[in-house]
Amino acid sequence: MIARSASRQPGRSPGTARFTVTEQLIRRGAVVIAVLGEVDVRSGPVLHTRLHGHVRKAGPDLIVDLTAVSFLGMTGLATLMAVWEATVIAEVEFIVVARTRAVLRPLRLTGLDRKFDVVPGLAAER
Repeated sequence: MIARSASRQPGRSPGTARFTVTEQLIRRGAVVIAVLGEVDVRSGPVLHTRLHGHVRKAGPDLIVDLTAVSFLGMTGLATLMAVWEATVIAEVEFIVVARTRAVLRPLRLTGLDRKFDVVPGLAAER
């Protein structure tokens, strides 16, 4: 089992959400990247790097758990699109787990919910 995390808190002002990314191998051939907090212009590049680090030919399927995300900005949407494109080329599955308005609304407004699989929970993926 892989379990790593990265967080961004330095210089955090009062009221600013914490951003954390954790990784867990859930079964042979699938890794879950769980995100907590706001995915914005400051945290988006961290997420982009962490997600791209798991995309490789015949690599593990990539499951991005956004159920604990409180804000998904344009940088986060662009990251999801870029990583999805990389998984298509690498021929691995890309699944986003989301069930909150803060995540589902921008995915629907941009049409990204029709580009890749968006599911409400991890139970079916395990």
